[in-house]
Amino acid sequence: MKIFVTGLKGFIARNLVIRFEKDGHVVDGTFRGEESLFDKLTLFRPDVICHLATEALDPDNMLQTNIIQTYLVLEYCRYNKVQKLLIFGSSSEYGCKDHPLTEKDLLEPKTIYEGTKAAATLLSRAYAYTYSIPTVVIRPMSVYGPHEKNSKLMTMLFSNRLKYLNNANHDWMYIDEFVEATVRIMNYKDTELFDIVNVGLGVQRSNQEVVSIAESLMGLSINYTPSETQLGNGSDSQLWVCDPTYLRTKYGFTPSISLEEGMKKHYEWFKNCLINSQTVSTSSTVIP
Repeated sequence: MKIFVTGLKGFIARNLVIRFEKDGHVVDGTFRGEESLFDKLTLFRPDVICHLATEALDPDNMLQTNIIQTYLVLEYCRYNKVQKLLIFGSSSEYGCKDHPLTEKDLLEPKTIYEGTKAAATLLSRAYAYTYSIPTVVIRPMSVYGPHEKNSKLMTMLFSNRLKYLNNANHDWMYIDEFVEATVRIMNYKDTELFDIVNVGLGVQRSNQEVVSIAESLMGLSINYTPSETQLGNGSDSQLWVCDPTYLRTKYGFTPSISLEEGMKKHYEWFKNCLINSQTVSTSSTVIP
């Protein structure tokens, strides 16, 4: 199968590509900032599109990346048949709720990021029904693991660079399980044109718990300054967990890797990367 992935340099995209190629699929895609999205799609003619390109930090670029690029992907699918279009949304689209997030919840975005991701979902829904495009919006919770950005919490912990931490809670899911869930959703033979599915463990853990697990793995105390960031505005909330019932009942996938197990896997990968980089650095040293 031919699979096209946007946002190839992203954390989730990199792990998906590894899995797709391992499964024997042919993969192509675009990096953020490329202007040839439509042309590359036309040349490659994919069976499946995984649209992961996103802008989460710079509000000035969110309209272009989160909405316009989604529009370009949808326009391609309007005129070129695909087996499935996977739009990777965000759990932040829901806004702050007082209960575990379900796919039927009202979208109540409060930030530009949340609003542009929610708009992309609604645009995708409209295109799916208007032009008969088989589409699934996948909403990840807090995914972590190998190849994540250096600015992410666990990588900062493992590299002992954490300075500030608020008391937010997250539904943490190890990347291998997120990839497996995506593959299940991609391969599912659906009679519906449009679907939304939350992908998370369904268990909420605090940032302080994450720090404690990291300290146990590393055998040291991690010093940081508690952040005064106000919770409840935007994507940080005292309650941030999904109800994974739909993922289980429709797609037959139940996540099983606990936060402790996932962080252990992530830390082992992180240590191996450090060892390998030090080996390369040492071997490249010229000895007189």
